[in-house]
Amino acid sequence: MAEFLIWLVAALSAVGGIVFGRVWGRVEGKRQGKREAERDALEDTIGRVERGRKAVCDGRDAGDPAQRLRRNDGAW
Repeated sequence: MAEFLIWLVAALSAVGGIVFGRVWGRVEGKRQGKREAERDALEDTIGRVERGRKAVCDGRDAGDPAQRLRRNDGAW
């Protein structure tokens, strides 16, 4: 009888370990995915800021103000 209980405890421990491993892996996967999404969003934001700064820099001192007004007039 004691041998049967030992086998039963071992089997339940093995099943519990498998279930725990699957749950742990899923939680870690979600965590990693969230970190990756945050990093991608930050890189996108940085890229947008840099492009905006470049556009502002190109817009300023880009020649005669009257000429810039004529160029932009058609865009409105």
